[in-house]
Amino acid sequence: MRLWERLESVQTSCARRADGVELRGLGYPAIICRDMQQSIDFYSKLGMRHLFTEPNRDDPESAQALLHAGQDDYLLLVGPTHEGVRIAESRPGVGSMQYLTLEVSGAFIDQAYFELSSAGLQASEEIRRGYERLVFLEDPNQVLIALVAWTTEPPPGLARSAVLAKAAELKEAQGAPFLDDEHLRWAIAELGG
Repeated sequence: MRLWERLESVQTSCARRADGVELRGLGYPAIICRDMQQSIDFYSKLGMRHLFTEPNRDDPESAQALLHAGQDDYLLLVGPTHEGVRIAESRPGVGSMQYLTLEVSGAFIDQAYFELSSAGLQASEEIRRGYERLVFLEDPNQVLIALVAWTTEPPPGLARSAVLAKAAELKEAQGAPFLDDEHLRWAIAELGG
């Protein structure tokens, strides 16, 4: 086993606990952009791989694109679906981070509202969006934080990036507008998980 493979296996098995929250790592930053294709092109030039683009479930005049930055690191771009649409011209705005995701376990999401309340934090109830389970809260600086778990977790040893790439292929082949839990399950099965 090569050094980077050993490090990756250690990194994916490590978690930090504090006040009942088991943090697995950062999820992805979400950046609001003026021009989606220009932004995808820019980050692609930096070595990121465009996994998929889909409509924004919260705003029909915008779309979101997920880019793979390496290992299990991602960037979400949120931008207008066509010229003339201006999203978030005030703070948060273009060039700002819309929210920060923190990856947690599905077991934590099951108890998140209670656990966070017990730790003195105010949070939303669980929101299910496609293949993600989310709980939102704000930091003291009013930065929106999303605690995120997948609806279906890949088995140990199966990289999330491989699952997302295969699920995106399946979504496209199906002609589905959104990447959903069924795409994850199919991808995991096809990848031998």
